[in-house]
Amino acid sequence: MDCVIRQMTEKDVDAIAQAFAHWNKRREQYERYWQENQQGKRITLVAVAGEQVVGYANIIWQPDYEPFQEAGIPEINDMNVVAEFQKQGIGTAFIQAAESIALQHGKEWLGIGFGLTADYGAAQRLYPKLGYIPDGRGAHSTPWGEVLYLTKQLKQQV
Repeated sequence: MDCVIRQMTEKDVDAIAQAFAHWNKRREQYERYWQENQQGKRITLVAVAGEQVVGYANIIWQPDYEPFQEAGIPEINDMNVVAEFQKQGIGTAFIQAAESIALQHGKEWLGIGFGLTADYGAAQRLYPKLGYIPDGRGAHSTPWGEVLYLTKQLKQQV
């Protein structure tokens, strides 16, 4: 099934909450995402198959990770795809869309991170394939566990 990647609208708050209702995330989180989109703090992308939201990802302009903050590197954050739509290229499409948006905003680098548990195995394999390399600072402790952060230097399309 074909998917469209587009920016979040206010109506997507409920659609995302419903699609990920079985996850340990509350509707308020997606409401905050929408508010922060309106404030210019983040861009939330959604993947839509037919009429169904099947995934979302965020570009955060001022990430919590200090090395990214200090270097002005935006971060792709909280990227999720509904289980039955995984392994169909949606994660890659999200990352490519985020790279394009970062370039449009004049950014030369983009960051992303993944947890170091097996739950993040798909991300651990995908991000390096797409050109992301560890930032050289080792694992970083977060409230969610150990995270390895990666960066990619973006190239303008000629």
